[in-house]
Amino acid sequence: MEVIFMQKVLAYLNSKNKKRQPAKRLNEEQITRQAEKMYAQVVEDLYNKLHTQVKANRFTPAEKWIQFINQNEVLDGLEESMIELEL
Repeated sequence: MEVIFMQKVLAYLNSKNKKRQPAKRLNEEQITRQAEKMYAQVVEDLYNKLHTQVKANRFTPAEKWIQFINQNEVLDGLEESMIELEL
């Protein structure tokens, strides 16, 4: 999932960066940081959505999370979403 997301986001950010004025273009490190922030936001949003569905807190055992993720095919759905992602 992360690989697919990062490939698409980096391509998008690099394309966007090429349209900037040469003096205002970002370097690779800055683009990578932006992509990593975007990925972190996606993961945080996913956690928040799952958190409410699992009805979890910090003491919730991992098995409850795993069971929910497996029963609802969360990873398959997430992978499909990343493949279909268009920026």
